[in-house]
Amino acid sequence: MRVIAASVFCLILTKIATAQGAEDSRSSHLQAFNAEDKSCYAVNRAYENTHNSGRYSFTISELQDDGHLRPYMEVRAIDNVAYSRIENGVWDEDKRLPIRTPLDAHSGLPVFTSCKELGNSQTEEGLAFHYSAYWHRYKWSAAIEIWISKTSGKFIKTISRYDQGAGEMPFPVAIQIMDYDRAHAMKPIVPDACLTLDLDTPPAICIDLTSPSPITAH
Repeated sequence: MRVIAASVFCLILTKIATAQGAEDSRSSHLQAFNAEDKSCYAVNRAYENTHNSGRYSFTISELQDDGHLRPYMEVRAIDNVAYSRIENGVWDEDKRLPIRTPLDAHSGLPVFTSCKELGNSQTEEGLAFHYSAYWHRYKWSAAIEIWISKTSGKFIKTISRYDQGAGEMPFPVAIQIMDYDRAHAMKPIVPDACLTLDLDTPPAICIDLTSPSPITAH
């Protein structure tokens, strides 16, 4: 049954990649890399579909011991630029890499290993494939759970439990929630292009007209 499910999932990804190829040319066309963990083929293709989308946004929150989420970071990927802010601070912008592969650029080792299909799961975004895996990037590593949309073939949500109690985030457990509504991925106002100042708050700070409300957890 797992082999059949994986085959169906790959077929879904192929159809999605064909339908969306005109929007963004950064996809790998579902080509596997030689260094990949073979158990993670479906996860890797969904990972590429996610990060090579033309426009999307996501939030990262700390999963606290009591089960509550503390919003931490918001990111908006728009064409060739990635905008980010931490805890409702000012926006920063950086060049978005032309392609993000499932191999770590520093070591050449696979980002995802030991992938296991946990079955189907109902999420707020619809029915999803649920996987567990091990994640590695740069000097960080974590046990990770991944939910992949059966409709879009992209990541919906991940929960990362970092080794040593911390990782790329300053807390041990992080939840990343994706948002593919293009209307939500509006270009923010970064400090150098700030047009509106709050002069009543010393020092004067930019007011981002595209984000009237603070970062909130989904």
